[in-house]
Amino acid sequence: MPDPGIVESLDAQIENLRSSISDLGYEVDSYKTRTGAALGGGVFLLLLGAGAAYDLATNNGGTWLMLGVSREAFVWMTIFLGGGATILLMLGFLRVRGSDEALRARLEQMELEYAELLDRRNSGSNGGSA
Repeated sequence: MPDPGIVESLDAQIENLRSSISDLGYEVDSYKTRTGAALGGGVFLLLLGAGAAYDLATNNGGTWLMLGVSREAFVWMTIFLGGGATILLMLGFLRVRGSDEALRARLEQMELEYAELLDRRNSGSNGGSA
């Protein structure tokens, strides 16, 4: 018969570890979400800027007239779109390149420890050693 104090201690450790894994998993997912948002926003602005640059290069005046702005204002809008796209893409690529491997490794280690604790608790409640 396993000692009830040990089982309760294991249950408390398992509960604390489960909470820590959840928190750390949220941090990893949040980092990935922000990185994806930066890359997605950068691509979107890049496509808008490329379309505007194409309209300027082909001298398609209907675009800026349809927007109700002058050609000069449309040129500035195109520059800002390109600059914003560049900034967001650089930020996204830097976040991908500098992703926190230590954080992922710590999460993996916690998950292994959690599995070991579950095995210890289950082997203790199944009547001890074989």
